[in-house]
Amino acid sequence: MKYAILSGSPKPSNSCSEMLAKHLFTDMENITVFHCMDIHKNLDIFHQLQSFDTIVLSFPLYFDALPSHLLSFLLQWEKERKRAAVKVNLYVIVNCGFFEGKQNRYALQVVENWCTKSGMCFMGGIGIGAGPMLNEIQAMAWEHGPKAPVDKALRRMREAIITDTAFENSYVQPAFPRSLYIKMAHHSWNKQLKKNGYDPKRVYPKQ
Repeated sequence: MKYAILSGSPKPSNSCSEMLAKHLFTDMENITVFHCMDIHKNLDIFHQLQSFDTIVLSFPLYFDALPSHLLSFLLQWEKERKRAAVKVNLYVIVNCGFFEGKQNRYALQVVENWCTKSGMCFMGGIGIGAGPMLNEIQAMAWEHGPKAPVDKALRRMREAIITDTAFENSYVQPAFPRSLYIKMAHHSWNKQLKKNGYDPKRVYPKQ
């Protein structure tokens, strides 16, 4: 079986989307990584993707749906598949800044509908909450602590991929207090505002 990762993140490197997908294939060799943003650099990308048995699409949630560049990529891929459709299994990982993983459910439905229309085999997905936090604590162990629930979900998907079986959509978030996550998020946003020359008090005036 040939496996590949398709990153739908606009970031060329160090994205949460790519990090999560790579963890899925820990200790597995020869996993090819493609980036949707490279479509203009790699004009043969659709033909290359068609040569894999299984692809893991991993992307960030944008306004409860897919990023526009990823949507454009999928529409172009759909056209290519009409010329030469081959069986390809697609597993999906969606991460978001919201704490609750279930916030990703509509995005997974969009991808599943696209698979039906394009002839891809939708094999299931995971909606992961608090994605930015996971990217910030990469040094922490996966097996226990905040990342443990996410690790468990990814392990179940990995098993499904290896056994070539469908995976029921699941939604998960880190084992971490929601209230504390929100406070940390606000602190991070204010820090970014100051870094870019804005005053948080003027952006978020008190009523």
